[in-house]
Amino acid sequence: MSDLGDFLRKFNECFSQGTRFILRAKKFNLVDTTFLRLLFKGNRKSIVLAVFLLLASQASLSESHRWWSLDYLAQSFAEIALKTEYGVKEKTISKWVGPIAFYYDHQVGDQKLHEYLTGLHLSHLTAITGIAFVAVDKKEKADLIISFTQEKFIRSALRQYMGRNSMQLVNHLTRNSVCVAHIKTTKGGGIKAARVLIPVDRARSHAKLVSCIVEELTQIMGLLNDADTVYPSIFNDKTYNELLTGLDYILLRVLYDNRVKVGMKVDEVMPVVHAILKEYQHRGVIHN
Repeated sequence: MSDLGDFLRKFNECFSQGTRFILRAKKFNLVDTTFLRLLFKGNRKSIVLAVFLLLASQASLSESHRWWSLDYLAQSFAEIALKTEYGVKEKTISKWVGPIAFYYDHQVGDQKLHEYLTGLHLSHLTAITGIAFVAVDKKEKADLIISFTQEKFIRSALRQYMGRNSMQLVNHLTRNSVCVAHIKTTKGGGIKAARVLIPVDRARSHAKLVSCIVEELTQIMGLLNDADTVYPSIFNDKTYNELLTGLDYILLRVLYDNRVKVGMKVDEVMPVVHAILKEYQHRGVIHN
């Protein structure tokens, strides 16, 4: 059986928990009703895919342009992993190279709910990338700080984290995003720290609490750009995706393939990416 098949079987055991998650998300206005209608049109297998592997949130859209074609996947990787939404036209590969110590910074209520939703996605990221997330009890010990806060505190938190000379970037982030994520890298390109800010009041007013958690935590893995040309994907702000799609899954798998090295430039990494994608297709990880 392919790696993808093994992965599906593993999460299929968690079907009941996933269904409860969807119903609870709807109860607390955490996801849009359009997403739920799309999700429950599918059969049991499609629900498992959407909740745990998150591969089928907009199957009809993916069918229309065959996102699984190797050229399209390679182009999407270059767009999302080698560019940023902050004005840098081209960058090198950035990713984590070891376990991530993370800390929950709760500034609002519903702590158990927020940790439950976040924990689900962190487990998905570990299953896809192989990178472990380890909770710590003090902010000073953390590589990743996940803050559940209010909209009015976002700007001051970003200024404190990013420094006084970052006002232009702070303004861009707060003006164009419901929730915010930012990373710090070493000179070689490895990610050494990250901050995710979820203004719960703002996110829930847009019914985007779940999608905020998913998108921001996925972006701090090294997929830093948003692009209207990449779909179906959580990195496309003009299409509707609450959860990771099959395309997003492949982008993460490729980024954390051992052959993709921190600091690689476009001309170095893209031949490697093409080779990995061909291998995935041969092994059945990518199929139509």
